[in-house]
Amino acid sequence: MARVLFACGASPEYIRNRTIIRALQRSHTTRVIASTAPRYPLRLASIFPRLATTRDSFDAYLAGFLGQPLVPVLRMRGLSPVILDAFVSIYDTLCFDRRAFSPRSHVGRASRWLDMLALRRASLVLTDTAAAADFMAREFGVRRSKFVAVPVGADESLFYPRPHPNGAGIDVLYVCTYLPLHGVPVVIEAANLLRDREGIQLTIVGKGPERPRAESLARRYGLTNCRFVDWLPFEHLPERTAACHICLGGHFSGGNAKARRVVPGKVYQGLAMARPVIIGECEASAEWFVDGESVRAVPMGDPRALADAVLELAGSPRLRDRIGQGGRALYEEKFSEGAIAARLDECISAVTGVA
Repeated sequence: MARVLFACGASPEYIRNRTIIRALQRSHTTRVIASTAPRYPLRLASIFPRLATTRDSFDAYLAGFLGQPLVPVLRMRGLSPVILDAFVSIYDTLCFDRRAFSPRSHVGRASRWLDMLALRRASLVLTDTAAAADFMAREFGVRRSKFVAVPVGADESLFYPRPHPNGAGIDVLYVCTYLPLHGVPVVIEAANLLRDREGIQLTIVGKGPERPRAESLARRYGLTNCRFVDWLPFEHLPERTAACHICLGGHFSGGNAKARRVVPGKVYQGLAMARPVIIGECEASAEWFVDGESVRAVPMGDPRALADAVLELAGSPRLRDRIGQGGRALYEEKFSEGAIAARLDECISAVTGVA
């Protein structure tokens, strides 16, 4: 059993951080330094002084999600080994995913430098997929052998198999924050193709930058089979997921490079609840999933393929159950809290020598 200090730039309640903290606590003495302040700079302002003044000794230091700025602080204090959870590249997110800044802008250059510095100073780097590790190693000039893929998983105190919904009709659920990589316009186009299929209802839960565009598209088509719901508290999502027949996992954008390197957290949540999940085919999903066994996979950016997959699952309760059970079995084997804990144990042992 090792002593581990976990610090993160995002809220400790964010699913990636929550999963890793719970997994660490299964095998290791874990201290958490984090902040729930609403903005990233405020969280860092709270965390930096505590990291700089802590006098306790630890076998390993893990900088969680959005922890890139924490790695130099830890290393400047001579603390080692440091594991970085590079769940996202700050540079890639700001400049290419959200396109908030040009790569050549001051913010773009600074974010790239910060990613590169953190990745190079870390003893080991975690990503959620091998595809994400390949990208970061190539983009930032870091040796590929430093990376380990640790999947996101789900909060198993909330997401677990529950009874299937009764009654007529098929409820299709998509939970998202309307970022470009989520491909919500593709989902709306699929809903339009399904408009004459009685009994199929799509519910999109969330808020975000592309919601106005999505609602405008739905109005233009005059869709009655698609409704928009504001974001639900996280603890209410399992109940809403349990009420659906089909989960849309995504990502469905066909032109977003980041979408091809990640597996959305809602995919793991649907699998944990034994619901059939439709995902977008990409390099990341191919690492874990087989179409027709643990998920239903469709080409990204293809509304017709998505609509056909919904129709196929809607028309066969047996198929929904088979894929749902297959997804649950895969979850237990690869994505469960126990599986993630075992993976983290290997990482910590590799950098500390402590079993």
